[in-house]
Amino acid sequence: MTRPDPGRRNAERVSPDRVLAASILAEVESGRRLDVAWEASGASAQPGRAWIRNLVYGTVRLRGRIDHILSRVAGRDPRDLDPEVRGILRLGVYQILEMGSVPDYAAVSESVEQVKGTRRRAAAGLVNAVLRNVVRSRPGEGSFPDPEVDLEGYLSTWGSHPRWMVRRWVRSFGAEAARALVEANNREPDVYLRPVGVDPDAAERALEEAGVAAEGPRRGCSIRLRRGADPGAALATVPGVIQDPAASLVVEYASPAPESWVADLCAAPGGKALALSDRVAGVAAADLSLRRVARLVEARRRLSARVWPVVADARFPPFREAPAVLVDAPCSGTGTLRRHPDGRWRVGEADIHLLAGVQRSILDGAASMVPRGGLLVYATCALEPEENWGQVESFLERHPDFRVEAGAAPGQWLDSNGCLSVLPGRSGFDGAFAARLRRMSR
Repeated sequence: MTRPDPGRRNAERVSPDRVLAASILAEVESGRRLDVAWEASGASAQPGRAWIRNLVYGTVRLRGRIDHILSRVAGRDPRDLDPEVRGILRLGVYQILEMGSVPDYAAVSESVEQVKGTRRRAAAGLVNAVLRNVVRSRPGEGSFPDPEVDLEGYLSTWGSHPRWMVRRWVRSFGAEAARALVEANNREPDVYLRPVGVDPDAAERALEEAGVAAEGPRRGCSIRLRRGADPGAALATVPGVIQDPAASLVVEYASPAPESWVADLCAAPGGKALALSDRVAGVAAADLSLRRVARLVEARRRLSARVWPVVADARFPPFREAPAVLVDAPCSGTGTLRRHPDGRWRVGEADIHLLAGVQRSILDGAASMVPRGGLLVYATCALEPEENWGQVESFLERHPDFRVEAGAAPGQWLDSNGCLSVLPGRSGFDGAFAARLRRMSR
C-alpha cells in the first residue's frame, strides 16, 4: 500500500498564487532575470496576476529591508538559511508588513503550510516562530539605522539597496539626492504608452474612451496608463510601444534630420527604433540577439513601422556608413531599478567596469561608420559616471574630430555639458543619459 505524501498534501492546501510566487522567486534566486522568470511562469495570464505581481516584485524590491528584519527576528543571517525556506520567509514578511489585504494569520499559516510541502518541512516550526514574531513586533523604520548617523546603513537596509551602490550614489550625487533616488526606486513605477504612427492627441482620446488612460497631463508623446490597466489592452487600442518617458526623451534629444535614415546598433527590444521610425525616413535596427531581434520583427509587423531588423554585433557594424547612428549601449541599468528591482541585487560594482569596456568597443565601432557632418548618439539607462559622461570624455579623447552638440530635449533635462541627464529621484521617470556627438566636417 502506497503511503500518502504529507508534503504533497500540505502543498495542495496552499493557495496556487503563493505557490506560483515562490516558484518565480526561486528562479530569480537562481540567477534568472525577474521579468524573464515572470513571463515564463505564465503568471500574467492568471486571474490573480496583480496580486502575484505585487507580492513577487515587492518582495524582490524590499529584499534588503526584509533581510534586515529576518536577521534580527531569526537571530541569523538569512543567507545561511535554506533557499526555499528563505524565499518563503521573505514572501511571508512582505505579506505581513506591506500587503494590507492579507490577514496576518493567513500570511503565517500559508507560509507554514508552504514550507511543509518542501524538502525542508522540518523548518515549519522556525517559519511559524519567525513570522509570528514579525506580527507581534511590527518592525518599522525606527528599527533601522538612523539616517542622520549612518546614512549608508539606513539606505542599504530600510532603503533596500546594496551598500556599494548607495556609497557610489552618495559620492556622485550627494546625500540628499542619493536618498531621493533610493526612495524613487522603491515606488511602483507608472506605465506609459508611446503611440507609433498615430497622432498623440488622437491616441490619448482613444485610450481615455477605452478606460485605460490615467488622468492628468500627458508627458510629451507618453500617455500614462491608469494603475492596474492591462498594457496589452492599451496596445490593442492604440498602435505603439510601452516606453517610459525617459526613453522617449532620448528619442527627442537624438533629433536626427527627418529625411535621414538611422542605424540603431543595439536596438532590441526595439522601443527607441520604433519611436524613431515616426521621425525619420527609416531605421536599420541591429542587435546581437536573434531572439530579441525576432521580437523586434514582430513589433515592426504589428506597427507597420519603417524599421529593418538585422542580427549583428555592434562592435563590428553591418553598415559601411549612416548619416545618424544610435548606440543605446548595454549598461548596468541602474537607472531602471524601480522597474527591474532584481537589478540592484544582480549587478555588482565590478560589472560596471566590465560594461564600460564593452561600451568603449561599441562606440569605437560606431564611430567608424559616421561620415563627416554625421551624428552619433550615445545613450544608456545607467546612472554611473564611468558609463555616461566618463565614457563620452574618453571617446572624445580618442576621436578628437567629434564634438558634443546639445539636442532638442527641454532644457530642464540637459546638463552643463549639453547631454541628456534624467534622474528618477528628480523626474519620477526612469534614469537616462544621452550625448549627441557630431563629427566635424573638417
